[in-house]
Amino acid sequence: MKTRTSPRRILNILEEILDDPEKYTAKKISHKLKIPLATVYRQIETLCEEKFLIQNNNKTYIPGPKIRDIILKSLPYEPNFTLRRSFLRKLTNDIQETVSLSMPIGTKLVYFDRIQFHWPMQLNLDAGDHLPLHASASGKLYLSFLNSTESTQIFKNIKTPKTAKNTITDVAQFKKELNKIKKQGYAFDNEEWFNGMVGLSVPITNNNTLYFCLSTHTAKSRKNIEDLKKILPLMISSANNLKKILLKN
Repeated sequence: MKTRTSPRRILNILEEILDDPEKYTAKKISHKLKIPLATVYRQIETLCEEKFLIQNNNKTYIPGPKIRDIILKSLPYEPNFTLRRSFLRKLTNDIQETVSLSMPIGTKLVYFDRIQFHWPMQLNLDAGDHLPLHASASGKLYLSFLNSTESTQIFKNIKTPKTAKNTITDVAQFKKELNKIKKQGYAFDNEEWFNGMVGLSVPITNNNTLYFCLSTHTAKSRKNIEDLKKILPLMISSANNLKKILLKN
C-alpha cells in the first residue's frame, strides 16, 4: 500500500530550500529533516515540474517562477502594507523623485514596489522585473553583500556589453567598485545603466544579511551624483523606518 505524502513534509522541504538556496542539496535536506532521500528527490522533482523550484548545475535548487509570483502577489496583503507605502510616499515627496524597493530572490534582484514622482521622464519597471546586477545601484549593492568569489563569478557570467557610457565591463574595476560600496554601505549608478541617468541605493539589512534595497533613479539633468549625496541621509532614515515594518517578526 502506498504511503500518502504529508503536505507538511513537502512544505518543510520547500522551506529548507528557500531558507538558503545555495546551501541545501537533496542529501543535506534528507539528513536534516530525517526524510528518506528517495522521498526528498521525489518531492523536489514535483516542485521543479510545477515550477516552484529550479535546479542549479551544482545540485542545489533556487526559487522558481511560481514562488516568485506568490511572493510578489502576497506583498500587497502584508499587515503593514499601508504603513510601508506611507514611508515610501513621504520619501518620494521629500526628495521629489521616484523611489523603489527591490529584494533578492534566489540569485536575482527583483523589483516589487515603487512610488512614482510626477516627472515626464521615468524609468518604467513592473513588479517582478529583474534589475541588472552589474549596472544598477541596487544590483551592485546586492553583489557587495556576497563574497568576492561569488560576485566575481556572477559578473563574469553576465557577459553584458555596455548599455551606457560608464557601464563597468572590466573585472578588476568591478571588484574595486564593490569594495568601495562594501566600505561605504551604499551604492551609486553613475550613468552605468542608461546614459543621462544616475541612481542611489541603500540597504535594508538584519544581522548583515541584505533583505531589501531602497533606491531612487533620476535624470542627470535634475540631480547629479553630488545632489544624490545630499539626499543620502533621507534615504538612510527611510530605510531604517522601513526595516522596522518589513523585518518585523
